[in-house]
Amino acid sequence: MTDSIRSNTPPRAPGGNGQVRPTAPVSAPAQAPARRKSGGAVTTSAQANGRLGRIVSVSGANVVVQLAASANGTQASPARAPQIGALVRMPTPQSTVFGMVSGQNIPAPTQDGTSHEVRLMALDLIGESFAVDGKPKFQRGVSFYPTLGDEAFAATPDDLKAIYAQPDVPNARIGTVRQDQSLPAYVTIDELLGKHFAILGTTGSGKSCTVALILRAILSGNPGGHIVLLDPHNEYSQSFPDCAEVLNSDSLELPYWLLNFEEMQEIVVGSNLGNREADIAILKDAILQAKLKGQTGADRDSNLTADTPIPYRLSDVARQIDDALGKLDKATDSAPYLRLMERLTALQNDRRYGFMFPGVSVRDSMAAILSRIFRVPVGGKPITILDLSGVPSEIMNVVISLLCRLTFDFALWSERAVPILLVCEEAQRYMRQETTQGFEPTKRALARIAKEGRKYGVSLGLISQRPADLAIEILSQCNTVFAMRMSNQKDQDFVRATLSESTIGLIDALPTLRTGEAIAVGEGIPVPVRLMFDLLPENLRPHSGTASFSSAWQGDGKDQNFVAAVVERWRQKGR
Repeated sequence: MTDSIRSNTPPRAPGGNGQVRPTAPVSAPAQAPARRKSGGAVTTSAQANGRLGRIVSVSGANVVVQLAASANGTQASPARAPQIGALVRMPTPQSTVFGMVSGQNIPAPTQDGTSHEVRLMALDLIGESFAVDGKPKFQRGVSFYPTLGDEAFAATPDDLKAIYAQPDVPNARIGTVRQDQSLPAYVTIDELLGKHFAILGTTGSGKSCTVALILRAILSGNPGGHIVLLDPHNEYSQSFPDCAEVLNSDSLELPYWLLNFEEMQEIVVGSNLGNREADIAILKDAILQAKLKGQTGADRDSNLTADTPIPYRLSDVARQIDDALGKLDKATDSAPYLRLMERLTALQNDRRYGFMFPGVSVRDSMAAILSRIFRVPVGGKPITILDLSGVPSEIMNVVISLLCRLTFDFALWSERAVPILLVCEEAQRYMRQETTQGFEPTKRALARIAKEGRKYGVSLGLISQRPADLAIEILSQCNTVFAMRMSNQKDQDFVRATLSESTIGLIDALPTLRTGEAIAVGEGIPVPVRLMFDLLPENLRPHSGTASFSSAWQGDGKDQNFVAAVVERWRQKGR
């Protein structure tokens, strides 16, 4: 029965056309008992004015209420009938159970709306409250279920205050409850970060401002945090002027010797392998020999592999390849050697790769690099913004793979001493569902964090405008989801499939959300809620707003000198 109430095409009943109508409020409430004791909660005659009807179905976490009718046959209700997402209270002898409205239906509507109509309302149970020291205490989950014939009432302002009260665990305010905007909305920090989260929504729905707001809210009470934010479009530097270390392609240092062999292979050989097995074998042997050459005496490690992150010289790699080339018997076999030599030379000479292939000198700076990226010590700047807008697109996935892998390994070998939050903006670019797209090691590194990161103190925050393109095995590990406006049906269906059945009523509202509004569900939210995020000050908002064409096109204020300056910055990689 519950499914038919939620359905866009409910089953037809005899004599009806199956049309779904919203519940219409009327002035006269139905008669209700003057007083009823229940689990520490008392229903007074004043509260009885909010009586909605009686329970006619209980199935798992779903309840169906038949709305009461007045003498003239129309629905009886409080001042306003509950909307989708509103809360309903159901007293039981042991507690007061609360449900969220997920659907409304008239299975067999009449032409004149007479008393023969049956009006139904579907609820998803969310929790219950008990009297503790004379005050209601709300908790998620239901231990005492309402039964058939029990009455249902509209939640009162006091009920809402108890349900959306500030948690008694570490928390941060992020907005207000849409149902009552005088009530703040909170996230519980340890649950939000300990079990990963995702912020999903179409372009222009307010994702970037939401990311900045949540991170600033968390850091306001936790100044010793360690956050790494992957920023592909240089949006966030303006949002954290006082507490962030911003690293771009000019200041970032990720030397090639930190790459594992699979990542190095992607840069030097490429992903379109074809008949490139020989290139791979030659490169792997040359790198291993170059690493062994750099290890002498007591430092020499017999367990050294091509993946071990120790310094080695590219000149030694080139020399190994050249020596192997000189030992060939047939000149026709020289093609893979020549390709590798040419590619290594090109990488060293290309200024765009300067952050990874810095030059001739090689030093072991791994500790300094990790200290800077992961903010150890914090030094008043708990967040590192990695501006990847200047990174060549052909190696973007490799750079992200390296950063994700370093994050997990650092947390692993530091034995959870430094919990880290890794925030991935535009996640659909490098963790796509299709195995034929993207760089597979990047997805593996993110999947490892998603599945095992909680054990080692690594949290994952995914930001995406196309959730349907995300790898489902990674997104499904995000136990808190902020779903913002989505107009694409495929994205809506994908998000709906990743969430629990009890939130379907809320998720159905995704296309109607305003900018800065979200459906928040999961472990990091005390109760599933439709909320409005707080507004960031104008000077702290990310560089993600849409350009104002009408303003920019009012006059002709640019000349050839402007174009020449653009060209100069272009060529010098200035930003």
